[in-house]
Amino acid sequence: MVARFLPLLLQAGVLLLALTGCICRAQSKNFKCSIINEAGFCFIENVHLDVSTNGIGGDSIQFPRHPTLLIKSGAIPYFGKDIFALLGNTKQLHVYNQTSIRNLFIPVTNLTEINVQRNGLLEFDVEPVENRELKMLSIVHNGLVAVPRNIRFLVGLEKLYLYNNSLEYFDLEPLANASHSLKILSIYDNHIKTLDSRSALYFPKLQTLSLSKNKLAFVPYFEESFPAVTVVSLRKNPWNCGWLHTTMQYIEARKIQVVRKDAACRDRWISEICCTYTVLDFMFDRAAAQIRREQQLLRNVTHENRRLVETVHQLADDLHRLQSQLDQQQQPASEKSISDARTGDSV
Repeated sequence: MVARFLPLLLQAGVLLLALTGCICRAQSKNFKCSIINEAGFCFIENVHLDVSTNGIGGDSIQFPRHPTLLIKSGAIPYFGKDIFALLGNTKQLHVYNQTSIRNLFIPVTNLTEINVQRNGLLEFDVEPVENRELKMLSIVHNGLVAVPRNIRFLVGLEKLYLYNNSLEYFDLEPLANASHSLKILSIYDNHIKTLDSRSALYFPKLQTLSLSKNKLAFVPYFEESFPAVTVVSLRKNPWNCGWLHTTMQYIEARKIQVVRKDAACRDRWISEICCTYTVLDFMFDRAAAQIRREQQLLRNVTHENRRLVETVHQLADDLHRLQSQLDQQQQPASEKSISDARTGDSV
């Protein structure tokens, strides 16, 4: 009976060993550069790593020891600390179009640049440890709806690109720790309605500020927060006309470059940037006109008062001069009377 089933058992064992070998080989992944272009980018393709938040497990994974890696295609649902640890001495990491990522966790590493674009990324977070190495973070053409508070640990950040996402709110406060290093902030093409800030928060080295294609009505403390800005983009926002008028005066006085202005407007535009004229603007303009009238009236009254004071001073001078002349005329008459009196006494 056993001899009868022995061939079947042997076949099953061989099949099991073959499957086990396939699994072992699947767990061992040694990625290599498919090409290194003239710019020194090491292209890696078909990187499929189904790693959970618990780590890689027993897989043997190796990436090329290259300063600039570009992962061109694949799927890495959770790109976290364990995968970053495999990058060795890589300084620049680019994860492009056809590499799917759902969650990104940025730990403290040797990386100076992280560029993640068109990956379907929905959220990211930062390890709550001070990171001075990372200088450029670019997460663009993705589906971000929020910026984590832990971005404040990226204290050496110089360039932050978060354009073409789904952000509705952006707070400058978490960037306060990088306020003296940040040079570029690009958050255009989102759905941002509120850009939050505070009066004492300023970025003395920020040179480029890209705000186009959002839903902003104003930027609080614009002049105070960005004293060194040289390039700004503002188009395609429902700016408040009063705020925009004041801000454009500041921009033009400082010769700040405004890139890509609005081509046409449904309501109004100021210096070729569209703005929305609201009831608040109407009330503001009416109050401003009333203030201008009152100021003009005050200037007129002040001018008339000045003329009146000058007239009074002139009359006082004339009176003083007439009084002097009268005194001079009365003096000889008095002297003659005294002389006549003395003559009469001697007779």
